[in-house]
Amino acid sequence: MKINKIYSAISVALFATALTACSSFQEDDLFDESASLRITKFNEDLQARLVEQSSEGKHGWVIQYFVGSESKGYNLFARFEASGKVTLASNHPYLRGGNANKYTEYVSSYEMLREDGPVLAFNTWNDILTVFVDPVDPTEAPDRIVNDGEGMKGDNNLLFHAYEDQNILFRGQRHFASIRFVPCDRPWEDYIADADAFKKSITSTTLNSYYVTDGKDTMYFSGLNNGLFTYQERLVDPLQSEPCACVFSVDGFRMKNKGQLGEKSFQNFTISEQKDCLYNEDKTVRVVPTWDYYINDCSSMWRIQDECFTPEQKELYAKMAEEVVKVNSKYVLDSIAIGRRSETVNGVTKRYPALVACIHGPKKMGKTPTFFPYVNMGIYKPEAGVLKFEAWQKDMPGNAHMNETFAATELRSLCEQFAASVLGTYKMVPNDYFRPTYVSLVPVDGGNTLQLNLKKIVD
Repeated sequence: MKINKIYSAISVALFATALTACSSFQEDDLFDESASLRITKFNEDLQARLVEQSSEGKHGWVIQYFVGSESKGYNLFARFEASGKVTLASNHPYLRGGNANKYTEYVSSYEMLREDGPVLAFNTWNDILTVFVDPVDPTEAPDRIVNDGEGMKGDNNLLFHAYEDQNILFRGQRHFASIRFVPCDRPWEDYIADADAFKKSITSTTLNSYYVTDGKDTMYFSGLNNGLFTYQERLVDPLQSEPCACVFSVDGFRMKNKGQLGEKSFQNFTISEQKDCLYNEDKTVRVVPTWDYYINDCSSMWRIQDECFTPEQKELYAKMAEEVVKVNSKYVLDSIAIGRRSETVNGVTKRYPALVACIHGPKKMGKTPTFFPYVNMGIYKPEAGVLKFEAWQKDMPGNAHMNETFAATELRSLCEQFAASVLGTYKMVPNDYFRPTYVSLVPVDGGNTLQLNLKKIVD
């Protein structure tokens, strides 16, 4: 009984807010008509909106659906008829009857209930939605009741919360998850494909952490690509970490709950016109991938594109190639790279920042031998989007790792000279902020711009 009273109190509070904010009522209506009649009229208006967006030539609604348990959000699709019939669709992984992850439509009924506020009720079984409400949780125990009989803690009764431009906000009546209805602007299967393509364009397993910044304060998202991620104050060993969930749209993503950065809040992010970040609702908070960490900290080597060499660097490169040929006439200097090399001494592996000569020999028995002699070079990231190359101190560990094959050549000296030619501070400008394939290093104090070719980011 106490629980019902709590639900009632929340319902009344939400509906009172909705009535105050909504222009569907005239002032006289609010005072001259009973609460029951006002809710009835409000329900009629709400149903009319749902049906109108579902009419011929339109594509119904995208339901950005969340559950009460720890789970990512899901895109469900709905088309309403005035008769009380509703068609729902999705391709989520909990569809039964062998339909998991397959696009499926299911027809059932809905009602506009007049309780303590307007309630949209999906009150008959629907394969698309009811699985989230079923006391059997498909993620944990398909054959038994779990979570005290609450399953995934989804809701099929949705309490109206507010109108948001053309969108409609609801709350789950029992578990209170925020659920948003967005007018769909394309066929449902196209939306699914486009949302998936957008997700892949901004996330990957390779590059999967993001700055969350307002230009003054900075936090981080980590693990965004699977829809369950964390909001934390630093990337490595965070002291504070908040679990989050989201659902992806065709141009952004929506979080289950509002987040906070200083005095600014955020829940919905949309890609910018320049496609270099995602903005929150009022464009005061940006989400930017930490591609600069990826470039600076990754164990890979980034090859310097030779078209950007200065005359001095071209001359050094030619001399290095000559030294390589002295060892073996069939050896080829493939490129010069910047990155980190690992070396194991007495069972201990250390990674050194370095300038690397990438060399390959002739193919033998189907394999091409490769050599990566290198000299150490300090590589730092003094601030976001900035890379600094410094001379390696002679008293620091490492220094030169030429490989016995090239120890007797002038390759070490030439590599050191080449490293000296690129020392300085650079602003990093990627060709794609979310899935970069190369990055331009623009000298802060003027000079020659370098271009690093990056390995293809994979999912």
